[in-house]
Amino acid sequence: MKKGVVLLAAESVVMTVIILTLAIMVGRLSASAFPVVSKLGVQIIAELLAFGCWWGLNRWYPKAKVSWRGHGEPHQWVLILPVIIVLLGDSTLNPQFNLSLGPTLTAIMVGLSVGLFEEYVFRGVLVSALRQRYHLGAVMTAFISGVMFSLVHLVNVSNGSLTMTLVQMLEAIGLGFFFAAIYLVTANLWLPILAHGVIDGFDALAFGALSNTAGMSVWTSLIYAVVFGAIGYWLLKTKRYAVKIPTSSGSHVDFSSHQPQRRPAIQRQPVPMIKTAVAIAIPLAELGLGATVVAVTTNQWLRVVLVDLIFFAGLCTALYLYRDVLVSHWQRYKHHLGTGLLVGIGGVIAAYVLLTVIRQGLNLIGVASAGSASVMSIQTAGMALVASLTTLMAPFTEEIVFRHALFYQWRGRGAVTWLMLIISSVAFGLAHWNNFHGQLVQMIPYMCVGALFGLIYYFSRNIWQAVLTHFLFDMIQVIAVIAMFILAIVSQG
Repeated sequence: MKKGVVLLAAESVVMTVIILTLAIMVGRLSASAFPVVSKLGVQIIAELLAFGCWWGLNRWYPKAKVSWRGHGEPHQWVLILPVIIVLLGDSTLNPQFNLSLGPTLTAIMVGLSVGLFEEYVFRGVLVSALRQRYHLGAVMTAFISGVMFSLVHLVNVSNGSLTMTLVQMLEAIGLGFFFAAIYLVTANLWLPILAHGVIDGFDALAFGALSNTAGMSVWTSLIYAVVFGAIGYWLLKTKRYAVKIPTSSGSHVDFSSHQPQRRPAIQRQPVPMIKTAVAIAIPLAELGLGATVVAVTTNQWLRVVLVDLIFFAGLCTALYLYRDVLVSHWQRYKHHLGTGLLVGIGGVIAAYVLLTVIRQGLNLIGVASAGSASVMSIQTAGMALVASLTTLMAPFTEEIVFRHALFYQWRGRGAVTWLMLIISSVAFGLAHWNNFHGQLVQMIPYMCVGALFGLIYYFSRNIWQAVLTHFLFDMIQVIAVIAMFILAIVSQG
């Protein structure tokens, strides 16, 4: 299977979880501001917001051409009748129907909003993209759609038992495969949206929530998976129905420019020593001048502004020195922004896990000191926000200096290449000298993170992948500072 297929499928799950989590947070804030919004109302708001986010994301990547109405055959609606099996099965789980007008309308809206969002992502975008970009067969496309749809339900383990979550995931595989088959043979996304909406709307009306796992068993879910998998396979293979989602987009979008390009071979290039020396001087100058500013300036606001200006000068110098590398790498990287974002998110998760493990290991052997507060943490909220500008500039400057000048441009030199990885990682950790007040032990975890960023650059062969990963890593700290600033304003209001 092509690597792009795996990355696209995984990205559909990761981005869905992230987007839906943020959308639920917004929905809960709405409920706090407007107490009349119920729990199901929060669900509706979250699903619609998430749909809007994914609709916008698809215009950027993967640019799948989603077919909403197909060719309009009037008999297509009969293909969704098998969902009656689920309704009959769920009716045996002791439902508590409330058929008054308000709950009924809410249940209908919940079902349609959930169906709209999840079907748009896993059938409309994912199925269309797999066919249009990678020319997968219909059965394999439907199978991947069902598996990814199932994996999203793994997040439900936080609200219930692992066993019930796995039971729900087993059912989701079969239903996801069946919904994908309907979309493939009709090119009408509204049919799986309606089928999905009927099931979820029924559960919301019968149980007051989108959980029908009470009383469910592995055997019940296995029956659902087998029955709907068989029906879906029959739809895709029977001669009565032709697959109508083609393996070409049929639109004016030029997918050829997004096809995987051959990775450039690692070649041994001469190292420009003068540029390298100037690059090395940038973090040294930032450290020295920053320490001087702190020593000779008593006004805290003046300190922050001067340090920001020093880092900005370093950023401009680094960008000017290696502008040719940045431009040439960007020409390749811009065609894979979606994949790059997924790799970047994975890199951030790996970096924070690595930080935690290294720090815990140092604590266990008794060599880690207690304090690790940075200069920014002792500033007022306003100064911390201004000081965080250096955090936004750092990924660009530091990746150019430590990952490119001190490591990547030394590739193809055997043991020297990996020696430079160690040197650049140690230097990256030492560059945080002022942040940890010279406590060397506190810099060791950042040396390890520097090595991780170096490996990301080495295997991606693109500096922008390292920059994006580093930027997302630092952005979490900036978001924390912004939150602190907002809380300070609220508390003083």
